[in-house]
Amino acid sequence: MAGISFLIGVLLTGLTLFTGVASESGLQEKAEDAFRKGIESRDHPAGAQPLFREAAAGYEDLARQGAYSAELCRNQGNAYLLAGDLPRAILAYRRGLRLAPADWNLRTNLDYARAQVASTERGSFGRPPSDRLPPGLPYFNPYLRLFLAVFAYALGWTAVFRWWMLRQGSILGMGTLAFALAGLIATTLVMEDWSHRQERNNPLVVIAEDGVLMRKGNGLAYPRRYDTPLHRGVEARLLVDRGKWLQIELARGEVGWVPRAYVLVDNP
Repeated sequence: MAGISFLIGVLLTGLTLFTGVASESGLQEKAEDAFRKGIESRDHPAGAQPLFREAAAGYEDLARQGAYSAELCRNQGNAYLLAGDLPRAILAYRRGLRLAPADWNLRTNLDYARAQVASTERGSFGRPPSDRLPPGLPYFNPYLRLFLAVFAYALGWTAVFRWWMLRQGSILGMGTLAFALAGLIATTLVMEDWSHRQERNNPLVVIAEDGVLMRKGNGLAYPRRYDTPLHRGVEARLLVDRGKWLQIELARGEVGWVPRAYVLVDNP
């Protein structure tokens, strides 16, 4: 019971109303109304879950009409989670974090959802990937970081010219620190660009059913790659798409084939 209270508290904290949506606000109002009614009926899951599914579908319609944002993804994830659809909740939170990597509510809700994924007996098998951004570390817009990198680089060269004229070691030290800062910021930009390219080339995959086995080839005739099955909510990356079968890679590097019908595939 305490876990349910915590979940409701976290999700209500993350609920954001889209007051700026134009003519399609009817969809917004319908989704928000369904979510509120679901919260009011939360003591009766059989009646509440269809309302949360309705809210999630409304958020999906909003996204199709151009209202796609981190807040919308967060609300959709909340609705799916309360509807009992753990895989789609995780997918929605991951999409939101792609738009707003430092969003505390998204991170908190994703951590909660990941904790609901059934664990396996094989150590790290099927465990979620490590967060790209350490908890508590501020996230700055890439354009701001680019500006800071250029500024630090220019400051470094200014310090070098001043040192060449005055021959003061402290000035040279300041220039060295400025170059180091510019290099550090540039590294974060390169790493983030690489991560985004990886997401486009190898989209996120979330297992949608319990007991999914990874196989050595794209068919049931192939033997199991691992004896341990995957459960709902396990996250992976898509490597190869062959119609009804997908080759995926888990967070710790395990590779195998799974039926497309048993997974959700992101479209970044």
